[in-house]
Amino acid sequence: MTANIVRSRRLLLATAAGAAIATFGLSACGGATTTTATPSVASTVAPSQPSPAAPDSAQSLRTSLVTTPSSQPFDATVAALKQAVSSNGMMILGELDQAGALRTTGLQLTGAHTFFVGNPAVGKMFFEQNPAIGTVLPLQMYVWEDSAGQTNISYFDPSPLFRAVDPHFGEGGQKMADAAAMITQAAAGPGSESATGSAQNASLVTVDTNGSFDDAVDRLKQAVSTNGMMILGDLDQAGALETTGLRLRGAHTFFVGNPAVGKTFFEQTAAIGTVLPIRVLVWADQDGKTHVSYFNPEPLFSAVDPQLASGGAKMASALTMITDAVQ
Repeated sequence: MTANIVRSRRLLLATAAGAAIATFGLSACGGATTTTATPSVASTVAPSQPSPAAPDSAQSLRTSLVTTPSSQPFDATVAALKQAVSSNGMMILGELDQAGALRTTGLQLTGAHTFFVGNPAVGKMFFEQNPAIGTVLPLQMYVWEDSAGQTNISYFDPSPLFRAVDPHFGEGGQKMADAAAMITQAAAGPGSESATGSAQNASLVTVDTNGSFDDAVDRLKQAVSTNGMMILGDLDQAGALETTGLRLRGAHTFFVGNPAVGKTFFEQTAAIGTVLPIRVLVWADQDGKTHVSYFNPEPLFSAVDPQLASGGAKMASALTMITDAVQ
């Protein structure tokens, strides 16, 4: 199924919430536009076949938001999540304190915190086959409290996201999904049951750029500013993966948004922190050609709450303007 990527020049509405990026440690994570769509778990999540450096066909898959209510308060759930990650042979490679950042806008959330989970040695195997996997890895796991005071753990099912990046990553994506489920169940406590939301298209948008990797990064930063948005944090995956011996030509993720406007979405549902701020990856393939990739936010907004679909469409339009400027 091919998703319709918004390319119209609608009025820009920057919709990502502010997020303070903590120090990122080792990362496990990965002109034309295409759309694609137990033992330690760290030892089992690995690709099984070689794959092309960049997707060359339009492909869309469907992912769902997985949410598990915790039997513990927010702080205890965060502590339990960190322990569960470690017990399963993985690491917290970085974090986003969305609640803390949004306090600057006057919004007081009890809890909204994203953790980036992975293992550098395993992530290396994906990145060396296709650096576009940096749109998914390290995996985002979001702990948040709803308006009723219930703490939840949420993430998007990574299996279809892996396959949207590269169809050869299906097995690794499923193992990552299994790992996320194991970690979540351990963190949420006894009796917790996961709920899966409605399936939505997982469409990877990739824009080819001219010039060098550094040029693309500079143009992205300028385009973000010109369109009334901000770089709220970044993750240098290529730099972090050098510690594993992997030398990529470039892989750097930027988190894009606008705190004041994002506040309105968090006021409706804190679950939107699974999408906001938007994750945008600049990466270079094996031939040295630079690309910008991100998952179309429109269906992801709908997966969080159907009433947020129009906001997702406006964000998709904003990202189109930004990435068009990067070309």
